Amino acid sequence: MSKSVSLMLVFLVAVGSLLIGIFPAVATSAGEEISHEVVFTIPVGQDGIEYEGEHPEMLPWGPTAFTVSPDGSFWIADAAGNRLLHYSPAGSSLGMVNLAGQVVGIGDLAVTRSEVWVLDIASVIPQVLRLSPEGKLLERYEIPEGLRLEDGLSGIAVGDQGEVLIEREGGASVSRFLDAGGRVDILPLPGYTHRGQLYAARPANLASGDAGRGFITVGEVQIEITTTHSLGGLHLLGFHPDGSFYVVVEEVAVQGAIQVDQVVRRYGIAGDLLGLARIPLAEQHTYVAHNLAVGPDGAVYALITRPERVEVWRLRFCHALAPVLPPVPAGASGSDGDVRGAVLACVPRSSMMSTASGYRNNSKYLSATNTDGACSGRSKPRYIGGAGVYPSVAYDWGGWDTVSGYNGYMYPNTYQAGDINTSMESCSRGTDCSGFVSRVWQLPYKYSTRTLPNVSWQLPSVNYLQPGDIMNKVDSHVVLFSGFGANGIYDYESTTYNAYDRVVYIYSSWSRLSGYVPRRYNNVCP
Repeated sequence: MSKSVSLMLVFLVAVGSLLIGIFPAVATSAGEEISHEVVFTIPVGQDGIEYEGEHPEMLPWGPTAFTVSPDGSFWIADAAGNRLLHYSPAGSSLGMVNLAGQVVGIGDLAVTRSEVWVLDIASVIPQVLRLSPEGKLLERYEIPEGLRLEDGLSGIAVGDQGEVLIEREGGASVSRFLDAGGRVDILPLPGYTHRGQLYAARPANLASGDAGRGFITVGEVQIEITTTHSLGGLHLLGFHPDGSFYVVVEEVAVQGAIQVDQVVRRYGIAGDLLGLARIPLAEQHTYVAHNLAVGPDGAVYALITRPERVEVWRLRFCHALAPVLPPVPAGASGSDGDVRGAVLACVPRSSMMSTASGYRNNSKYLSATNTDGACSGRSKPRYIGGAGVYPSVAYDWGGWDTVSGYNGYMYPNTYQAGDINTSMESCSRGTDCSGFVSRVWQLPYKYSTRTLPNVSWQLPSVNYLQPGDIMNKVDSHVVLFSGFGANGIYDYESTTYNAYDRVVYIYSSWSRLSGYVPRRYNNVCP
């Protein structure tokens, strides 16, 4: 449900029936779509929203979260700039909160009338920060084991009693983290509560033969959600003042690359479908993890990234949408193990995953020279401070060090840990995304995202994915598949995304993987 639900839970009771009908579904003929309203635009750059990684063999990324406050103003997590941007309902700037030195990487945010909550998802130990609307740090909380990156940490929300919630796997799992008084009080929850009613999402299992069906539960009412292709995502978004609610449905198909159809559905309290609105993910310049929010007027807003600007949309709903995904191939089915025969001199999947986890689980003392020594052209990974013990292997553009090699270059040696700049420095060590996959696949030399297809073949469906397979986007980024989760996957990757700047094991939604190609190493053991 993410930050948008957190806002609505705080103020919907107050706005009540005054706003009923302010944003009805728009009736159109079957399959006809209507244009969404552009509320305002924001320039790209230091005077607006910043992008990072717009170079070959790097992953472009920018804003990560977007929400609407109870007064109708907009807050945007300008994660590449490490700051929060605040805009009026008409798009005038209301200020900026600089989080440099306080946050490594913004993963999500939630706003109430008196507080701003920020998820620092890229810190070695993820944290939640409580800020005043002016940006003053009021308190900082470490997220405990069991709710961290490796557990599917994906967002935060504020519940209807003012409690702070931790969301995992895109809201499929919800836990209370802080009570309304700001005290740590961890409790797994069956879902979200709104006006005394329980709402819960049960996404499809893509590893099963029933990959196109999930359920939304509203009290005693169960709403079945079905899709023609795999149901890759299903989560609650927020509530309308009239009691209706919004659900985000993501349908996943493969045609050349992974395609994701993201649609917001509006349902009545009895489960009747009231309207549909599509978000064109293929048109997004950069992926936004939390790209949708519900305002106090009950309208749904979207953050849309373009190469030279960012747009805030107010979605318009209709009663039917034309399909945009390719037809299901004849005879297509779900997961069926390997679909190619055995190969010689193969690499076991167990060996691949052992290598991958070795990178992520590495721990090494870094001296002040390793962290901040002279290294012309180097940009220091953001999770690294001063001398100390640090986990993982640092991201190093163009690098493909083994774990033992990386450790050997560090203390007592004098090389520098990582480089997030797009040039190769002989003084820095670590691995980039394709260098990491090259080591996991035991390749004789470093491959790039452009050449990895030369030693792999494309899978016909995401349902065939197995540990050690990859999702590859040529000239951009590659991730190593570990397993399916609710609403997405778990993967290993060496990345600068979200300022991780190291090899991480994280949850990724299917919408993040739109445009990637699922591939399997030619020499993997069957």
